[in-house]
Amino acid sequence: MKEPLKFGIILFAFCAISAGILALVNSFTAPVIAEAEYKATMESYQAIFGEAADNFEEYDEAKLNKLKEAYPTINEVFLAKKGDDLVGYGIKYTAKGFGGSMTNAIGIRIADDKIAGFRNIVNQETKNFGSVIVEEDYYSSFPEKSATGELNISKEPAGENEIKWISGATVTSKGVLQGTDVVIEAYNNMLKEGK
Repeated sequence: MKEPLKFGIILFAFCAISAGILALVNSFTAPVIAEAEYKATMESYQAIFGEAADNFEEYDEAKLNKLKEAYPTINEVFLAKKGDDLVGYGIKYTAKGFGGSMTNAIGIRIADDKIAGFRNIVNQETKNFGSVIVEEDYYSSFPEKSATGELNISKEPAGENEIKWISGATVTSKGVLQGTDVVIEAYNNMLKEGK
């Protein structure tokens, strides 16, 4: 009876030390990862809006919390501004992909209710299949699409409500589509109305 107790104590001590080391490492790496993601997000909004916007301000925290209650996949909202004028919204959201969750950013212009652009921030999609969401051939299908209603996926996206379907990566394509449709709904129901 003494041997199992001895091994149990050793195993418990090993687990406690390992957990402590992991927590310590996480305390150092978590802020670095968060800073890198923030930087990638800001660079994405600058690429999406181009010269139409020259600064991005964080959305009101109380309004963001209300928005996230209604749309839990939305992570952050930024006001895209040209000088003091609001020109659109940069919206970061999480979607389900084949490799797990992915983080994407969408820009929507308020003047014409059009998508300014799309960029993937983080993904774990299969290389050369779902991972092509970071390539221009994919994200170039988003600008000038309507942000007034749901989108569709198409191999040849020509309509104002069609974005590119990735051959061999249906789960990724549908994940981006569903996440983008949630963003569009949130834009129309809450952001556009200033709620």
